[in-house]
Amino acid sequence: MYSKKLTVMPSETACTNEIKVRSLLNHFQDTASLSATGFEGSPGELARRGYAWILLRYQLEVNKRLPTMDESLVIETRYTMNDGLRVLRDFRVFAQACEAEALVSAKTSWVLTDLATERPVRASQHLSKLFCDLADGIHIDPEFTAVPRLSGSTLKDVPLLREVDLPVRFHDLDANGHVNNAVYFEWMYEATPLDLMGWGVRAVSAEFRAGTKFNETVRVGVKPVDPVIMNPVASDRDGRNHAFAYDMARVDDDRHSVARFCALWTPMN
Repeated sequence: MYSKKLTVMPSETACTNEIKVRSLLNHFQDTASLSATGFEGSPGELARRGYAWILLRYQLEVNKRLPTMDESLVIETRYTMNDGLRVLRDFRVFAQACEAEALVSAKTSWVLTDLATERPVRASQHLSKLFCDLADGIHIDPEFTAVPRLSGSTLKDVPLLREVDLPVRFHDLDANGHVNNAVYFEWMYEATPLDLMGWGVRAVSAEFRAGTKFNETVRVGVKPVDPVIMNPVASDRDGRNHAFAYDMARVDDDRHSVARFCALWTPMN
């Protein structure tokens, strides 16, 4: 396990005084990169060797609350290779003042890709023995909360609540020239049909299906779903929770999703 200490800076904080989810996810990525640098090289070094990590799934749980401005935190991360081609990595965020229970937790699923062939390869055969050895004995649940398709049997007759077109901006791109995974979470926020001054995300399950690039436009469609999909006890709060499914596709190719999300939202107070 690797841990990193940090303080939530004002530039990372939303108008609710909580850390922006994009900023938090970027901290997760930085922590993962730092943890791996010693035995597989930095992301830049990995790319020079002809490989890159591709994100497949993301599950975020706000167990207590999002961290707030000036708060001192500890982020812990670990990974396992017990799931075939996929490498699973999880994260936990603790307040330094009270580290007994994680404020936020997340787990992710990745595949190592050969940049020349654009095909996935087994990390155990292409990365160092130390990388593989450090994953031994660690178990991360490989199951992720299912993300319903807007055109699937459950939702096909449910009308769209909202549809938003969002252009890919230059600063949305990562070093590989594709949209950074945290940006998709911003798109989810922008498309959510709630007054976000009074609502907070409490659980997100996402699956990533294709990359998006500069000057493309992504259309986000939103439909309501039963909150129980995201949390079996979510309906116990007098119907005050909302859950939505999101489908993200390029405007010029709306038959194929680039990402699908499902999120649970609860009142801030």
